Amino acid sequence: MELLTPNLGTFFWTAVTFVLLLVILKKVAWGPILQTLAERETRIKEALEKADAAQKETEEALAKNQKVMDEAKKEAQDLLNKSRKTADTTKEEIIQKAHSEASAMLEKAKREISLEGEKAVDEIRKQTAELSVLIASKLIGKTLSQKDHQDVIDDSLKQMELN
Repeated sequence: MELLTPNLGTFFWTAVTFVLLLVILKKVAWGPILQTLAERETRIKEALEKADAAQKETEEALAKNQKVMDEAKKEAQDLLNKSRKTADTTKEEIIQKAHSEASAMLEKAKREISLEGEKAVDEIRKQTAELSVLIASKLIGKTLSQKDHQDVIDDSLKQMELN
């Protein structure tokens, strides 16, 4: 039972041993443990700072990339719109030119047809006059001189023109 009753000497030596153990642990173990914890805390802080910096850098890069993409899309859209406008303008110019050329060709063809028609009418009149003179000379039985022949042709042409 003596072991269960507190003894002042045992209590004193237990307290001295405990304090001595604390001093030894502080010198030998507590310092390195605290130093290791401090180093770990420093490494964790540095890692967090680097992670924050990397995240900010990534966000900035993403924002920059998005801005570049938006600008590229805008430039592509502008280029597409400009190309469409140029194509429409060129198309209208080509159509207008084709219409002008077609109108010019039509007018030229009309003039040529009119000219050919006039030539044909003149030729028919001339042949008709010559035939008339020939028939008249056969009916009369008399041959006309070249001058008489020409006078009859001219008179016939004048009469045809009046009609």
